[in-house]
Amino acid sequence: MPVDDIVSRLKRFGADSIKREDGVSGIDVEPAARALVNDLERYPHAFVVACIADRQTKSDIAWSLPHLLREAAGGFDVDTLLELEKDKWTSVLVSSGHRLATQMERLLPAAIRHIRHRYGGDASRIWADGSSGAAVARRFLAFDGVGPKIANMAVNILIRDFGIQLTRPMPDIAVDTHVLRVFERLGLLGRLEHSQLRSTQGKQHLRLQLRARELSPEWPGELDWPAWYVGRTWCHAGRPPECDACCMRSVCPRQGVGSDSATGSRT
Repeated sequence: MPVDDIVSRLKRFGADSIKREDGVSGIDVEPAARALVNDLERYPHAFVVACIADRQTKSDIAWSLPHLLREAAGGFDVDTLLELEKDKWTSVLVSSGHRLATQMERLLPAAIRHIRHRYGGDASRIWADGSSGAAVARRFLAFDGVGPKIANMAVNILIRDFGIQLTRPMPDIAVDTHVLRVFERLGLLGRLEHSQLRSTQGKQHLRLQLRARELSPEWPGELDWPAWYVGRTWCHAGRPPECDACCMRSVCPRQGVGSDSATGSRT
């Protein structure tokens, strides 16, 4: 199967899955929590907080956190959050079940302070009109604890799920174990030997980013969400993949499936 056909199918699945009226894709949170992180007009900092928290935990926990903080603080404007006592932050984060609750106790209040000092309390200035995708990713990287994966993820969500118009250069793909696995099994990226993977993780991440730029130069991050969703939903690592149910079944060469489908990394 030609690579162009595989890429086109992946992009088409991503485009067909967009429901902008629902906001952020791939999260399962209560309506009040969803409404808050989707309210970029009144509470753009809720989106930023959720993005920063979306690591090493279930995405639903991260995207529910702004709502939990609002309930604890009695509001969600920036000044109210700045006045929230440390023990309230601790209580919310511990009770949320976030695996990195201790880190979040430091990173999330620091993010609110950064939004106040750098953007006058208006986080939407991060993605101000006329900004390039790369510039917005760079602004996310200025937050403590945010690396390339979170920065690119945040910008790709803004473009894909909220229709924010940004200029070139566009953001990269967000490197993720699901995305890497799907790229390899689709035959879009050659595999490294397992012994090499352990010692060259940074190199493998860069290979994935560069390959996405080759395959989708206009917007590498366009391949991000569909590949992630395929990996999370059907193309499993720790158990046999559900190839018959997968949206990519008609074009996937299933590289490595069978030899490695019972092993893999964290979902």
